[in-house]
Amino acid sequence: MGSATSFRKKGVIPGCVAAALGIAGFLYRAILMALDVPPANSDEGTAGLAALHIGAGQHWPTFFYGQDYMGTFHSYVAAPLVQVLGTQWWVLRLPALAMYVVFLLLVFRLTRTLYTPWFAVFTMAVLALGSDRVVKDQIIGAGGYSDVATATAGLMLASTLLALQPEKRQVTFAVWGGLAGYIVWTHWLALPYVAAAVLLVVWMSRSELTMRRVSLAVAGFVVGAAPLIWFNIRSDHRNSISVLLSLSGTTEPAAWSDRLHGAVILGLPLSSGMCAPSRCATWQLWWGPTYLILMVTAAAIAVLAMRNADRDERRLHAGRLALVAGAAMTLAAYTASSSSAAAPIESARYLHYGLVSLPAVLWPLWIGVRSAVGRVGADKADGRSSPRPGVPGPSRRGVVLAAGCVALTGAVLAGLLVATGQLVAHRSVYAAKADGEQQLLDHLQGNGIRQIYSEYWTCNRLAYRSGEQIRCAVLDENLTPGLDRYRPYRDQVRQSEQVAYVLPASSAMTDRFARSTPPAVDVVSVRDIAGYQMYLCRQTPEQN
Repeated sequence: MGSATSFRKKGVIPGCVAAALGIAGFLYRAILMALDVPPANSDEGTAGLAALHIGAGQHWPTFFYGQDYMGTFHSYVAAPLVQVLGTQWWVLRLPALAMYVVFLLLVFRLTRTLYTPWFAVFTMAVLALGSDRVVKDQIIGAGGYSDVATATAGLMLASTLLALQPEKRQVTFAVWGGLAGYIVWTHWLALPYVAAAVLLVVWMSRSELTMRRVSLAVAGFVVGAAPLIWFNIRSDHRNSISVLLSLSGTTEPAAWSDRLHGAVILGLPLSSGMCAPSRCATWQLWWGPTYLILMVTAAAIAVLAMRNADRDERRLHAGRLALVAGAAMTLAAYTASSSSAAAPIESARYLHYGLVSLPAVLWPLWIGVRSAVGRVGADKADGRSSPRPGVPGPSRRGVVLAAGCVALTGAVLAGLLVATGQLVAHRSVYAAKADGEQQLLDHLQGNGIRQIYSEYWTCNRLAYRSGEQIRCAVLDENLTPGLDRYRPYRDQVRQSEQVAYVLPASSAMTDRFARSTPPAVDVVSVRDIAGYQMYLCRQTPEQN
């Protein structure tokens, strides 16, 4: 009996259960990845092109092609894999899958440090499940989400360790600074967590912040943000601050009611894993307001607990409060952006880093469940179903709250399971898209078509999958030049005598092309293939 108790105290059993849940989550995502689920998009193709160019020693990009933000670490990691294993989507996604595993390890350690081992197991169960939106953010190989979420989890764990025992963890200051610098370079959407981490460390460890430790943190930050710093030094037209302000979207017209609806009612259920692919049913929207209530409750619990806590406990509650602050600031920033109103379904990915704070948000539910289980266990141990005479029982309000927490926890797990099942059920739709992409690719390559025009979401997918045997220039709906992430393709297509216009069937682009072809273009043949109308054309090459 004593050895069994010691076994449990060491947390081996919770650790084993958490490992089993993590392996299940990993296998679920690996199977989806092998089946090309979810389908790739052109942004992922752009990251793949960068990986191709890095692997060939052709380019060394600091940022995602076509913009001055979003670091390219994912492409650098994927470059050798693409060179060895080829331009399949699953190859490009391998680094993201590895990042998911590291993310689970870090969140488990963070939750176990700030809360309890079995609550950490419960958190692993939640994170092992995955709806369409969550899985897209975790395994699509475009970079900026899986890697930054992992860095954010690491940053909050390092901040917690520094807050709890700053005198024993000097090297952690360098790691902490490096993770903060990496986030600043790679994706600014996680800046609220950087702010929360800084506040936590300065607030709880200010008396231990020696010059050496501050120097280690600054040195780590410089290393992590080195590509961004170098960009600002050598750039003569834009700096990171101006880019950040131009991207905020706070000044763009959008009603605040629409922003709140997009961020809270739609965004929170989507980003938390409660919705079907690309839509949220009405019954799935309950999680948005519930999330807010739980977040406020978690903050109140931490603040009230800090008032009567000793030094060590105060630091623990401060770490919990920092997780809540990170989630709250992320949600506030997204709500202020016009993206929450203009494109809430797709832009819900901007709340992806909130998964790091999921333990803090779910903690009030766990307290209620633990209270309910404790009451039942105590009653069973005493062999009674009602209070002993003369001994006050739990208040009616307490019983109702405990029962409500149990029911709500069950609803959360049920919602996550249903959304995960909806993604699995949607696999046939995604498989058809993957088959269509391969069919189109085979047709183009089989007929020797190397230069094409198409829309944004098609171009770089075909360029990457063909290993750049196909070069594509982007057109907008008016058949005028669109956003070419990799600009050399446009010049190469313009200089070709034989091109193909590969336009989505039943689209405004196809209708416009059928009414009036572009100047100096003669249509040779038309063919419908895989949801596209392909116009094989001869054009007068443009000279540079």
